Amino acid sequence: MRKDPLREAVERLKAEFRGKSHSWIKRALLRLGDVREVRDDLYLVEGRRELGDWKPLYQVWFSQGEGRWYCTCYFSTFGIRRRRDICTHVAAVLLYRRYKKALEKLQNRRVYVAEAVVECRQRLSANGELYVKPLGARDLTFFANPRYHLLVISEARRIVVKCGSYDVLEVEGEEVPLATARFLVERFYEGEE
Repeated sequence: MRKDPLREAVERLKAEFRGKSHSWIKRALLRLGDVREVRDDLYLVEGRRELGDWKPLYQVWFSQGEGRWYCTCYFSTFGIRRRRDICTHVAAVLLYRRYKKALEKLQNRRVYVAEAVVECRQRLSANGELYVKPLGARDLTFFANPRYHLLVISEARRIVVKCGSYDVLEVEGEEVPLATARFLVERFYEGEE
């Protein structure tokens, strides 16, 4: 399957800022939840005492004229050093932007979904993510002839569901964005039988 969007964002940040310490990356990650987007070129980052911040809020913005990111901490004590070394407020914003982009890309990725009812006395499996819920009352008749409502999300158009080692379903999936598929999974479990 696909790479984790956060891991991908961190790897891209590391590649751009080679030589930055593990501590710098960790501090940017710790700040990730503190970033708020105001506009595409302006962000607010909440200050954290445990990370050495003295202000409750920092502004990070992109200067078109200079082609670089700035932070309000650059205009305080040790600001010249923070600017030269790239502060972790800016790093957190860059990480946030990459993570957001990776998530959007992931959510817009096209996948295939199929929904069906099958009978199976063995283990169910599929060539994708399989979501299963039993149909009917769980009494002796259920165990004699178990029926399941299932939903499959797959990267392959041809979706195959197996009961043990036997194919019980082979269908063409419907192409949808991954975000839609995730919504269908939520709806699938809302209406428990």
